Amino acid sequence: MGAPMTAKHWDRVRRAINPLLGFAALILIWQVGVGLAHIPEYILPLPSQIAVKFWQTRWVQLHHLSATAMTTIVGLAIALIVGVLLALSVVYVKALKAIMLPVLAAFNGIPKIAIAPLFIIWFGLGVESKIVLAFLLALFPIFVNSVTGLGEIEPDVLDLSRLAGGTQWRIFLKVRLMNAVPYLADAVKVAFPLALVGSIVGEFIGGNNGIGYLVLSGQFNLDTALVFASLLSITIFTTLGIGAVAIFESMFLKWRPSQRTR
Repeated sequence: MGAPMTAKHWDRVRRAINPLLGFAALILIWQVGVGLAHIPEYILPLPSQIAVKFWQTRWVQLHHLSATAMTTIVGLAIALIVGVLLALSVVYVKALKAIMLPVLAAFNGIPKIAIAPLFIIWFGLGVESKIVLAFLLALFPIFVNSVTGLGEIEPDVLDLSRLAGGTQWRIFLKVRLMNAVPYLADAVKVAFPLALVGSIVGEFIGGNNGIGYLVLSGQFNLDTALVFASLLSITIFTTLGIGAVAIFESMFLKWRPSQRTR
């Protein structure tokens, strides 16, 4: 016989079940409430109708979602590389911080949807414009967290590393980079949905592929169930992406206090 469940195990089960129960209650209220209120399907479809539409269009959803996933992941990867490189330049060249941080913050404040048509004009209707938009939306949170992770280290730790004979390269790898990895993981959790938004905005404005294009198709045809089914695909993809980061943390960042207390 297996060991009895401890209070800690029961607490984990409750924390996993409670959100599911709340979500199930919300779906039930939606299903019953829409039927009682006689709301037309083109305004707000029933959850059961959305589920049927999602299943009927699953291969179409997968095709369009794969296109969006590609531009999102490529844009996020470029943002990760560029963001870390910019953060390194700020950390090692202090004078750049007073220039680069305000410039990036000001650019980040510009609504990307307002300048998205320019990227369509410059880069065309292909994947390039979507990748650029995904990159731009993901860049700032990665840059800010990278600066924090690479730069905010106790001076005593750096002095001790130098006294132990550490070179600049070894100090970067063993101290700065290791300190920055948790910050980067947190940044990706924020940047990933933003990159996805950038890709979808690009698909809204121009293109004939991607989950954003499918949402527009449902909207133009008053197929609200297809719009909700596409939103469900987006939600699943976002959850999987953030879940992948959480798995990375649990596997490689076990030394973090947040991981040790679980």
